[in-house]
Amino acid sequence: MKTIFLSSVMLSMAARADDALTPVSQPFIARLVLEAVASHPAVAAADARTRAATAAIGSVRLWEDPQLGLGLTAARRAMRRNDGDIRIGAEQMLPRRGLYEAEVRRATAAQQVQQAAQAQTASALGLAVAQAVLELALADELIRLQAENLTWLRTLVQTAEERAKSPDATATETLRLQSELAVRTQTLASLRRQRAQFATQLNLLLVRAPDAPWPALVLSRQAPALTGATALKARMERGNPQLAALRHQIEGAGAESDAARAKTKPVFSVGVESNIYSGGDFRDGMVYLKMTLPWFNRSAYLADVAKADQLHAAAQSDLAAGQRELYARLTGFLTEANNQQQLASAYAGEVLPASKKAVETLQNAWVSSKATLLEVLEARRALLEARQEQQRALAARDAAFQSLTALTAGFTSTNSK
Repeated sequence: MKTIFLSSVMLSMAARADDALTPVSQPFIARLVLEAVASHPAVAAADARTRAATAAIGSVRLWEDPQLGLGLTAARRAMRRNDGDIRIGAEQMLPRRGLYEAEVRRATAAQQVQQAAQAQTASALGLAVAQAVLELALADELIRLQAENLTWLRTLVQTAEERAKSPDATATETLRLQSELAVRTQTLASLRRQRAQFATQLNLLLVRAPDAPWPALVLSRQAPALTGATALKARMERGNPQLAALRHQIEGAGAESDAARAKTKPVFSVGVESNIYSGGDFRDGMVYLKMTLPWFNRSAYLADVAKADQLHAAAQSDLAAGQRELYARLTGFLTEANNQQQLASAYAGEVLPASKKAVETLQNAWVSSKATLLEVLEARRALLEARQEQQRALAARDAAFQSLTALTAGFTSTNSK
């Protein structure tokens, strides 16, 4: 009867405690990610670099600055009167349309790379926040299990003390239980210190005060909705910021190649020049057209083109390698999420019911002196370990799901809303 009453009391206490817990759901994580992205200095730095790259697009010039020249002639007065002694000229390089368009494309691609890098920073921050929340929630789950185990041990100590009053009893059981109680008390204290560390890490990610309090969290018992690898791969191809950056790098490398080719062409300039005498008389004027001769440095220009072409090819290969690497990570996370979900279900449906039944049976048998205290403690340790492993499996499942969310740009799409 005492065992049944204890179980009922513990279930009632657990039900009341669950009412005060904050579940770690996807909307809860999404709100924290938005808070972190809005305030974290890493995102602010990435945003500043994006703004700088945007400004760089406007710095590309179609027209070069005109040149103005002034010359004075030193000669005999008669010669200066005849030929003029002040020469004034202006020269303007004609626009190189192909080079200008290539440089605009290159600057635009650089700006898009920075935008993708900013999204990648936000995604990495979102994943860090999600993982920190899960670590905190797992710590809370383990603390609750250890606290419940301590309550059970204290009750068992009282039972042992009652049994020790019998003339035929020994104090060994009471001492053994008190030793176990001391060990589990230190374990609980260690978990609470670790929980404080996780809370500090999460506060730093959210740019809150390091000692800001957190409510007790609980891991979600509902399995996240997982789609197949093919659908996840399609989402990753569409939205992953790392792949987007690699594609924009290909565009920038292509623009660099076009710019290198445009530089192999002659550069034309037009100018006007006039001669006047310092006494105020106009002597002559001239309009001229100049061009550069790039053929003298043809080998150097062709080397620039070859370099740009190779960098373009390298960027394409980087994209192909990145796609394969991310797809391998995606399938790994998907497998991990499914495996941990199956493991958690096995604990809930098979391992835990059997372990609980074993503890109850052995505890009743111990009260009736039909089982040893060591058997009861070993069964209880097995139950506690099974419960802890179930919580770790749930946390690992959710961590894998959050990694999939980061790979498929889930955090980025959340931040854009």
